[in-house]
Amino acid sequence: MTLVAAMAVVGYAWWSAGRLESPGFATGYLLLGCIAFLALYNTRKKLPVLAWTTSAGWLQAHIYIALFSAIVFGTHIVWRFPSGYLETTLSLMYVVTFVSGLIGLYWTRTIPPKLARVSEEFLYERIPALRTEVQTRAQEAVLETVRSTGSETLGDFYTQRVQGYLEKPRGLYYWLRPTSSVRKRLLAELTEVTRYLSEPERKASEKLFALIRRRDDLDFHAAMQWRLKAWLFVHIGLTYPLLLIACLHGWLAHLFYGGAL
Repeated sequence: MTLVAAMAVVGYAWWSAGRLESPGFATGYLLLGCIAFLALYNTRKKLPVLAWTTSAGWLQAHIYIALFSAIVFGTHIVWRFPSGYLETTLSLMYVVTFVSGLIGLYWTRTIPPKLARVSEEFLYERIPALRTEVQTRAQEAVLETVRSTGSETLGDFYTQRVQGYLEKPRGLYYWLRPTSSVRKRLLAELTEVTRYLSEPERKASEKLFALIRRRDDLDFHAAMQWRLKAWLFVHIGLTYPLLLIACLHGWLAHLFYGGAL
């Protein structure tokens, strides 16, 4: 249906041009209607009582009408970038919003399966508290072992290699591209140290193994969920200004055409 509708719009524009008519108003109103409908999806999520259809149905309609709007947009600007200040701003905003939608479509299809493969699901708001809990449990396990055994082998390793990992937040690169390289390196180093530990220290090191994995899972969840939240904030934040500027553009088009009312 989307392809048929897009072909109809392109065919109408070609037919109008052949009759020396301008399809600008028709395609402009159609594009404005598409943008207004796309903006309603966020309202539908906030007001579930207005359940004209299921959320999944709204999402499917949102995706296909967004793809359809790209064809209408190209037809409206006659497949060339405009030169006026307002038209250029409006076109850039549409392109950025559309591209952000494509990115969001990819992320919402790929990130949830990645999170599902992690051992446990975490609420984004609880992740900072869970990180603190991991750090506290690791420190208590190591200190208790040092006190009971008198050996500082595990304590030195924790201080030099693990403590900073558990206390400090991940860098910007990790948030942009989360990997498990640090986790693998620490676990490999801890495995090497385990050969020199006594039996009580090995039991503590097993707890440390689990806590390092848990901290890495928490960081991965935080980075992935933050990506989705940041994308949604940007995408919605662009949609409403786009709609307002599109309405202003339509009013000015009527004004210069001689019929502002």
